[in-house]
Amino acid sequence: MSVKRRSSALSIQEVQYLERLGAHIRALRQAHELGLDELADRAGLHRTHLWKIEKGQLNAGAISYVRLASQLGVAPGELFPAFPLPPDQAQREPS
Repeated sequence: MSVKRRSSALSIQEVQYLERLGAHIRALRQAHELGLDELADRAGLHRTHLWKIEKGQLNAGAISYVRLASQLGVAPGELFPAFPLPPDQAQREPS
């Protein structure tokens, strides 16, 4: 399934990032011994929404990540571990 943003499909690197992010969230959920339904309910999300986040199929909004972080007992930034930038992005000059 392709993840979409407003104007166009995400790049392969962006999709891979969402997949890694989702796997990280799933690992945190499992480490806290929470079921998918339980975490979704606590975070005020639909279980399908959380399932898609964990599978990397949904580019969720910031509030969804803040809610998940709160229920997982971590700072929102801890949901986004430092993944290496793809080579084409790492070489870009800051604007």
